[in-house]
Amino acid sequence: MTSAVPGLRRSLTALFRGRRYRPIDSFDAASICTHPLVIDLARAILEAWQPLGQLRVLNIPRGMERVRGAMDGAAVQIHNCCFRARGFRKLHLEVASLGPGLNILHAVMFPDPCWDLPIFGCDLVTARGQVTAAVLDLSPTGDELPAAFRQQLRNLSPPRFSQPRQLPPWGDIFSPWVHFIKPASPSEEAAFLQLAATYLQLITGPTSGGRHDPPHHPASLNRQLAQIRYCRQQQCNDKTRRVLAKAFGNDWADAYIRQVLFDEPTPPTVVGREWNPSGP
Repeated sequence: MTSAVPGLRRSLTALFRGRRYRPIDSFDAASICTHPLVIDLARAILEAWQPLGQLRVLNIPRGMERVRGAMDGAAVQIHNCCFRARGFRKLHLEVASLGPGLNILHAVMFPDPCWDLPIFGCDLVTARGQVTAAVLDLSPTGDELPAAFRQQLRNLSPPRFSQPRQLPPWGDIFSPWVHFIKPASPSEEAAFLQLAATYLQLITGPTSGGRHDPPHHPASLNRQLAQIRYCRQQQCNDKTRRVLAKAFGNDWADAYIRQVLFDEPTPPTVVGREWNPSGP
């Protein structure tokens, strides 16, 4: 990593030490993962969540917060933390270690559908000390991103990553500003970290005082539909399911994907009847 990354690590550590303990502070990616980018990105995400209003712990299904297992004779560890906050129904950070050198980070920020916000998503996969995949996006919860986000993203000067990767067939849920890459150097890893910090800043800013709609407003219901579709498309990721099933079995893998990684928002009751996401 470049010198900027250790500097970010030191500044985040200092900030954590200077604050009164909060549940978010107890999540330590370094206790499971070894790759510096995974550790630094996890800390940057938690640091972005710290100032959010009404931040509180969101319960994780029993037996799925801290998980230990084995795969091909190697130890597997998964650690999750989840929160709610003003403007967000779920903030989820997962780090995992699958044997020596294989680290995974998964983070998602699902907005409260009453708020006109995109879904922040970020994933890292490392193997033998190299980042093999890095994904970052602000995914729309409508036909396109809100105008304010589109304008801010157009004004960015994102780095040119030398090894872009092809999106999966179900990747139409992502925005035109998605980055799916294999960082080719420490400088590209640092650039990805900085870009993630920028995306986090964009999505956390509006909740400090932005306007939001009532729960049964048509716009809120449409955004809820979009989140359901996002979750169902992500559930199509067979790579994730295969890895989890190999370590913990098919039933556990399916439950983990649907209850922890990509749980759908609870449908509201509309005019005395259950809302049907597939019809009027």
